[in-house]
Amino acid sequence: MEKIDQLFISEINRVLTTFPSIYSNNDVVSLLENLKITIIDELSKTPPVTTQHDVDAITRGVLDIIDNFDFEEFISYEPELHGSWGSSYSLEINTSFDDYQFSRQVEREVTDYFKDLNNENNNEKTEE
Repeated sequence: MEKIDQLFISEINRVLTTFPSIYSNNDVVSLLENLKITIIDELSKTPPVTTQHDVDAITRGVLDIIDNFDFEEFISYEPELHGSWGSSYSLEINTSFDDYQFSRQVEREVTDYFKDLNNENNNEKTEE
């Protein structure tokens, strides 16, 4: 809002310092001030952008994503077979979980989930 106000102040100052034409400088300043008031009034009528989801919706969304998530993709296995004395063997399985890639994927999934949900809600509102 301050930016718009500064733009109008700049234009008013420019009009005041220029050579007069059909309209007097005061006429132009008056027109610009009226325009500024109209624009600011219209801007104040538009509601601020807020999140469209409450805590319950976010919780349901995250739980839905986690329920349908493929955790196997982030787990790596390294089996090792060890022989020992006699006829006994042991199998050692080393596993690791790539938490960095997991968190990045969950972040993308959550972002996409709520973008899609917002788009659906916006489409429903425009249809009404």
